[in-house]
Amino acid sequence: MKPTTMAALLPILAAIFIVVWGGALGVVFTLLSKTTLHEWGPVILGMALVVGIPAAAGLLAKDHG
Repeated sequence: MKPTTMAALLPILAAIFIVVWGGALGVVFTLLSKTTLHEWGPVILGMALVVGIPAAAGLLAKDHG
């Protein structure tokens, strides 16, 4: 594939990925707020993401360093 094609394609794919990921998280948070946990469902999931993702990244970086 030509470099100019990749230079145009990668930002478009990145934008599409962010839109899909954000939309999926929005749907999950909305569905969680309708459970018996109400507003605490999204809060718990959000905190798990805020703590869990950096923790997993740190553990993976520690294993490869």
